[in-house]
This record gives sequence, structure tokens and C-alpha cells, in this order.
Amino acid sequence: MPSNYEGVEPISISGVTGGSQQLTLLEAEVSLTGNEWEKHPIVTGPEAPCILGIDYLRKGYFKDPKGYRWAFGIAALEAEEIEPLSSLPGLSEDPSVVGLLRVEEQQVPIATTTVHRQQYRTNRDALVPIHKLIRQLEGQGAISRTRSPFNSPIWPVWKSNGEWRLTVDYRGLNEVTPPMSAAVPDMLELQYELESKAAKWYATIDIATAFFLIPLAAECRPQFAFTWRGVQYTWNRLPQGWKHSPTICHGLIQAALGEKGEAPEHLQYIDDIIVWGNSAEEVSEKGKKIIQILLQAGFAIKRSKVKGPAQEIEFLGIRWHDGQRQIPMDIINKIAAMSPPTNKKETQAFLGVVGFWRMHIPNYTLIVSPLYHVTWKKNDFKWGPEQRQAFEQIKQEIVHAAALGPVRAGPDVKNVLYTAAGENGPTWNLWQKAPGETRGRPLGFWSRGYRGSEARYTPMEKEILAAYEGVRAASEVIGTEAQLLLAP
Repeated sequence: MPSNYEGVEPISISGVTGGSQQLTLLEAEVSLTGNEWEKHPIVTGPEAPCILGIDYLRKGYFKDPKGYRWAFGIAALEAEEIEPLSSLPGLSEDPSVVGLLRVEEQQVPIATTTVHRQQYRTNRDALVPIHKLIRQLEGQGAISRTRSPFNSPIWPVWKSNGEWRLTVDYRGLNEVTPPMSAAVPDMLELQYELESKAAKWYATIDIATAFFLIPLAAECRPQFAFTWRGVQYTWNRLPQGWKHSPTICHGLIQAALGEKGEAPEHLQYIDDIIVWGNSAEEVSEKGKKIIQILLQAGFAIKRSKVKGPAQEIEFLGIRWHDGQRQIPMDIINKIAAMSPPTNKKETQAFLGVVGFWRMHIPNYTLIVSPLYHVTWKKNDFKWGPEQRQAFEQIKQEIVHAAALGPVRAGPDVKNVLYTAAGENGPTWNLWQKAPGETRGRPLGFWSRGYRGSEARYTPMEKEILAAYEGVRAASEVIGTEAQLLLAP
């Protein structure tokens, strides 16, 4: 509602950060058809955003207090059709296809001690799918029959798409495997970098079963042995579940894309790749170039694993739109439908799911503190009123969570840090404010409890602690060169 139409009744509106704004309430005649009219309350104010429900945006009318009739609609836009990257030639239609990377067989660290562990009971539902997978992988040369003093149990993993993944429980092997330098980037740093691009269009490429494309040197293979239905097999390719597989895979894909300096700007996390731009055409060209380089290197890319160009896309489990990080709707629905935990393990699993999105939730640590309390070893599991309230509150916070970003640059953009030293711990949140914005856009919310002697700090020392933590977190998001304003 335009700000020059002010109501009579004052009303306070609270936002996601706990702040409030004084607005006014008025009644206007509204209609979805333009024929039948009824009174409906509308909030307005000096800087109230013009937010209407989707029904009104599609076909809605209302009469303002001066008698003027307002109409809303979504116009059809003509745009040049952009061919999806998934239609490119050379992509695989076969969901079980395994390629072979054109590189030397990889010399990988070998375990310092022989590890032999028997197969344990597996999920009955996985037996037929896993048997089929083993036959496929043997036919494609990814595994072969062997006799080895090593043995690790199969550990089938149920995927969200309804299929089973063949993984082996290499925890015992991992414990006696020499270390190697990790080269996989930090996921949060990748999120910050992508957020700073403030892109309009995206495309993603997921090299499915990328580990199985990477050949292993013969002398390294025996340690990966496993047994299925009385027959021992081992991997001729890089296996899933081994601790160094992500590092090796990430490095080889990175080398393929950076070998000749031909790849356009992109971000890579192991076998997930994203490109971005300000137009669908720009993103399409970047995506085509990336795919061409990968196919020439020997990577097999499934058609179903290529997405875009699109203005909204998922990457690293996060929904990206217009440079903003958002919680995907299926995740929101999943969390909202969760039943209260009945034991410590279920509580820990719930906290693991919601904790991934903690940067979207103001005062997250304070809210979930009663839930963490029941997971402590020294405490018995007791689901009381505090836990019930915390459980329902954090679910509602997830449902109404704010989008974060994009990180904007320029002389007119102000980075504002709000910090507070509460009774149970410090909190801090970072906002960016551009001309014309009252509060701006959030870039992140942080909170934690006091540690050790921090609980005995003076009020002034606690405020300094909150400011220190806030500045440190802000520098990771906006960089150390950006100007930062500390809000009073």
C-alpha cells in the first residue's frame, strides 16, 4: 500500500530479527473478481513494503479510502526460449553409466596395517538393488573379483531419489591410512563467494559417480576388498567411503578444468560445479564450455544431473535466487512435519538437520539450548515443557527464515553489525543497507553460549566479546577491506 495512504489505528509489526516498526491499519474495499467487494484490513506506513498476496498479484482489485480503484495482474512476458544445458549432445541417458577418466592410474596411500572385518547384516530391501549394482560395476570394470587379506563390510546407503548407493564401511581402513593434504574447499567459503556474485542466472553440473571414473594403480587395490554373497571383490576405481576419495576426486576435476585455462569462471565442490551470470545466454555458454572440457577429459555426465540456465537453482543443498541463499521448500516442509524426538539419538539427528541452517535463525543457540541439554551424556532423556516449546519454536523459525544476501558492493552500501551480550551468550548479526532501505538485508545471524570463564566476564567484557566475534564473522562474509559499522 503506498505510504501516502495512512490509516488511523496504529499497529506494531515485528520482523524476523525481533525488531519492530510502527505502522497504521486501515480498511479498504477489496475484490478478487472486480465485482464482489468487501472490507479488508491493510497495513501501511512511511516505509512499508508493497507486499500483496499472490492472489491479488494475479487478479486482484481494491478501493483505497479516497475511492480510487486499484488493479493488479501479472503480465505475460515474451522471452527468447533458452535451450537447457541438459539437451546438449554427449550427455548420458543411462543412469548406471560409468566412464573412465583419461589420466594415469592413481597411486594412493596404502594402509599401514591389514584390516579384515566381516560383513554384517544389511537391510533386506537393499539386497536385490545392491546385487544388481555389483553386477553392473563388474561389467563396467569398476570392480573385479580378487583374493585379499583385507576386507571391509558393505554399507548400502538409501538415496533421496529412491535408489541405493553401494558404499563400503571403510572406517577401520581409514584409521590406519596415512594422511594426505586435503584440497577440498570449505563449503561455507564457497557459499560466501557465490553470494558475492549477486547473479541473476545459474547452471549446475553434477558429475554423478565421479569417484568411479578415476582408475587406481594395481598395487593400491587390494586394501579396498569387500565380500558379497561369498565372493570377494575390490575396486579398480576410487571407492566411496574411503577418506581420501573426495580430495583426489576434487583435485582431478579441478586439474581438468584448469589445465589450459579455458574454463570460464565457476565454483567447484568435489563433483558439483556451478556457473552464473546476468543472462541466460551468458550462463548457457559458460555451461557448454564446462561440459565440453569435462567430456573431453573422459568424465561421463548424466543428462539428469545438468540443471539450468535458471534464475533459481539448488547448489550444495541451498536454494539460490538473485544472489540470495534460501532454505529449499522441501527442506522446510520436511522439518515442519517432523514429530518430537523420543530419545537422544533422534534429538541429535533433529539438531543436525536444523543446525545446518543456523545462520538464517536469529538467536539460534538460545532457542535450541533446551534440546541440547537432553543430549548430554550425564543427563537422562527427559522431554519436558521447555523441550516442547524449543522444538516447536525452532520449526517455526525455519518456516519463516530470512533469505541471506546477496553481498553487495559500492560506496553507498553500508555494512552494519549488531551485537549483544545476553545472559546465556553473545549474539551478532550482519546487515547491508543500501540507499532507500530502512533496515537493509541480512547477511547472517550468529549466536553461541559462553565458554569456560567467559560466563564470569564483566558486562563490559561480554560486550567486547560479542563485538569481537561479530567483527570476525563479518570479515569472512564481506572481507577484511570492507567498511563495517557497529550499531549502538
